[in-house]
Amino acid sequence: MTTRTAFVALSCLAIASCGGRDAPPDASTGIDAASSDDASRADDAPPSTDASLPDDVRRTPLGPDARYCELLLAYPSTSVVRVEVWGTQGLSDCPMAEWEAIDATAVRASTGAALVIRNGPRHWLPDRTTAELPDRSPMYFGALLFQQLASIELPAGTTTSAPYTERTILRNAHFEIDAGREVYELLAPDGSIYVMQAYAQIVDPALSSGDLPGLGTRLSLPVGWSYRARTLDATLVLDTPGMATVLQDELQNSYSRYVDGGP
Repeated sequence: MTTRTAFVALSCLAIASCGGRDAPPDASTGIDAASSDDASRADDAPPSTDASLPDDVRRTPLGPDARYCELLLAYPSTSVVRVEVWGTQGLSDCPMAEWEAIDATAVRASTGAALVIRNGPRHWLPDRTTAELPDRSPMYFGALLFQQLASIELPAGTTTSAPYTERTILRNAHFEIDAGREVYELLAPDGSIYVMQAYAQIVDPALSSGDLPGLGTRLSLPVGWSYRARTLDATLVLDTPGMATVLQDELQNSYSRYVDGGP
């Protein structure tokens, strides 16, 4: 498979690491054709030079507190479950009305997926993100344009993990959070540190970035774990060249493990 490099967030690459919810079945005809009326685009965004995008689509910046949504399309077989992760990162801020209007039954019918899992809305936290993407053209699901972020295989029978349970996922990405920014971390008894890469508005739709400094009082942390907010003295760099260790809290906020700036 060929890949191209783009500034996108690979926030989750597997059913086990995303903690999404099943999309409710309903009835519609399938994926809409490209529309020339995309209200979610930033008017001041520079024109896209990506030939894979429709002519009327411009990429939007992906940075701190950028809102996005993902759809996970699952294709099970007797031995593995192939999962395609599609996201709005860099394409729109995933307006709620358009997100909720996506017809899961139509997506399944149009793609052949056995299961469609919603993962979002979420808000990305790093300042800069570079990642490799599958070489697939973006597609509309309902009124929202999505690009494929990954295609992976999981053992048959894989289930969603419990909060604060590590999962190793396939991810080739580079994240940076600038000096002077506040970061939010989970500290485990064995010394592992997990930095929040995205907060979710799935369990708590009202959760905002302003809630993150005091979030520890809301979390039911395992014995010996702690949550902290701290201001960076230097840029935090997280490279995951192929593999990453991730977990989520009970609000489905996502964290990546790092040690001295590495995974």
